[in-house]
Amino acid sequence: MSRRFWFRRHGTRRFMQKFCISKPDQLWKRYVLAITFLVGMLGTVHAVSLASTRMLDRHAELAGLAADQRMLSQRVLFYMNRFAETGSQSTKEGLITAAEAFEQTHRLLNARQDLPPEVRSYYTGSGDIPLDQLSARFGAMAIYFPDSTGEERENIREQLNLWAKTELLDRLDAMVALYDAGVSQQLSRLKQVQHAAFFCALLLLTIEALLIFLPAQISVTRAFQRLERRKAQLLTSHRKAQDRNAELIQVHRSLNYAATHDPLTGLANRRAVQSYMNTFEVTEENGDVGICLLKIDLDHFKAVNDTLGHGAGDEVLVRVARLLNKHARREDFVARIGGDEFIMVLTSRLAPDYVEDLGARIIAAASAPMSIQGQVCRIGASIGYTFASSSTATQDQLLIEADLALYRAKRAGRGTVCRYSDEMRSDIETRHVLFDEINRGFTEDQFKAFIQPQVCTQTGELTGGEILVRWNHPERGIVPPALFMAAAGEAGLLNQIDMLMLEKGLDLLESVRAQGVNLPKISFNASPATLRDPFLPERMMQEVRARHLQPSDLSLEVLETTLIESGEDVAVETVNRIAEAGFSVFLDDFGTGYASISTLAHLRLSGLKLDRSLISPVPEARAESIISALVDLSKRLDMSIITEGVETHEQLDAVHRLGCNIIQGFLIAEPMPQEEFTTWYQSGADAPMDRLRA
Repeated sequence: MSRRFWFRRHGTRRFMQKFCISKPDQLWKRYVLAITFLVGMLGTVHAVSLASTRMLDRHAELAGLAADQRMLSQRVLFYMNRFAETGSQSTKEGLITAAEAFEQTHRLLNARQDLPPEVRSYYTGSGDIPLDQLSARFGAMAIYFPDSTGEERENIREQLNLWAKTELLDRLDAMVALYDAGVSQQLSRLKQVQHAAFFCALLLLTIEALLIFLPAQISVTRAFQRLERRKAQLLTSHRKAQDRNAELIQVHRSLNYAATHDPLTGLANRRAVQSYMNTFEVTEENGDVGICLLKIDLDHFKAVNDTLGHGAGDEVLVRVARLLNKHARREDFVARIGGDEFIMVLTSRLAPDYVEDLGARIIAAASAPMSIQGQVCRIGASIGYTFASSSTATQDQLLIEADLALYRAKRAGRGTVCRYSDEMRSDIETRHVLFDEINRGFTEDQFKAFIQPQVCTQTGELTGGEILVRWNHPERGIVPPALFMAAAGEAGLLNQIDMLMLEKGLDLLESVRAQGVNLPKISFNASPATLRDPFLPERMMQEVRARHLQPSDLSLEVLETTLIESGEDVAVETVNRIAEAGFSVFLDDFGTGYASISTLAHLRLSGLKLDRSLISPVPEARAESIISALVDLSKRLDMSIITEGVETHEQLDAVHRLGCNIIQGFLIAEPMPQEEFTTWYQSGADAPMDRLRA
């Protein structure tokens, strides 16, 4: 090997070792250097481009002013000559406007400090009369021209025509040419900058290729060589990983079980149900009754959680899971799909009677008393089931059908077994149509506020009125609440109805008072959804204040069942806050059930509203004794009594004798719209009790 070849080979290697970066994580230094060069070049080019652009803009603006001055001089001549011929007022105004605009451009040019030297020299020093003086004289004479007369006017006209057609026009053209030359010069300079930037970019890319990409390629190649050396080490690690794989498989099985089973009851969960139903294929042979899906929902389970706590509720769920496994066959599939809902899938040919009997046995077992934490509690169950009706039945279809059957079972009074039928789907579709009509009713303002008067039995005067919703359907006419409120509740629209009646009721109160009706206050009803609104007191106060009314003008009527359905703590807090705000609160339908007496202990109530079921037996002695006791209780609690459902004179006399101070019922008046209510009042409602007795 010659000395020259050895030096070339080994010298090149040493140079590459020093020139290249052996560690890829050090390449950032080269990138920083390249980016610095790039940013510097781009910054310089950008600064030069901005300067050139600003110069171009300045020249263009000045050229525009000069061109405007040239154009305005021609307009001045046109209006001047036209005015000399016609003498019209509009021509005179046009002349003065054009002359003033000419002088304005002249002042703008004189005020500019950035005129190029050659332009300023030409503008202020060239010719017998400098262009700036010539422009000033031209504008002044043009403005003076309309006020001149006779020979003076003709001389001014000749002078202005002479200037405009010879010296002024030519010199303005020359000044525009100077501006255009400046623009061309700046454009040429900008092109030179662009060419320089292009060649600098090529040079910078070449430098980056030599300083960054080539060393990077060499560094990556060496990294691959190191990876090859690690390959042998990885093969050894792979054998160890195989040993761990067996352990991971076992862990995976445990995780899969946890993902598909309910941790509380050990039953399959919703995910497992979906997987199971997907793998079970419905065929023509087993399509009719080969698959049966039961959906079980526990009744009164929430009461267990509320009274005994969630620990007791969990124990109930565990016992129900054992109960279902006990009644299921080995081939049946049992799952808990959430909360207190369970699923059973029967996968062999069965008769409907067997399923009915199975459901009855499950309900009977679930309804038996349970001893939980030393206390006896009772729950129940409702069951809906369906059979696969064809080979095209899907799991979603079966789950929906079972859910519809369960819904029907609950509506039938709970504790029953119900089989799905096509009529149920039709019923649901009908209710969906009703939902749509109710929504359209809101949009088209079909819901109206009716008022039923309340009268004092002592003075015979009007004491208030209850606002009741009526649906003025465009086809069916006035629809009573009993026919649509349940559907509105299922659609989640009760709160919207309550708020609408609150607004319409206050509008009615304000309107009838303006008509001379002495209506002391109105009351409206609140549903569970409305009582769950934490801002209900504020909303009521806002609506009252917006109409310049007082909280004493509005009462809230709350059903005891509403308090229970809303969640006792939330409802009680809302009711008490409403009372603190100055509104009166009445417990509606008092005496219909639940713990009515205990409710009075922790609610700030203004009064009770006795249910019509207590009034209808009057004048029976037993019913009168109950009413008398409630009246005495209300007096001790400093509360008022409103007796609703008074429909006969016997009932009227009885409640008056028993001390009920306010009555409401068909005997006084039926619920009516505002117009009828006003007519009713004006026709003798000053003493409605006297009118009734008469």
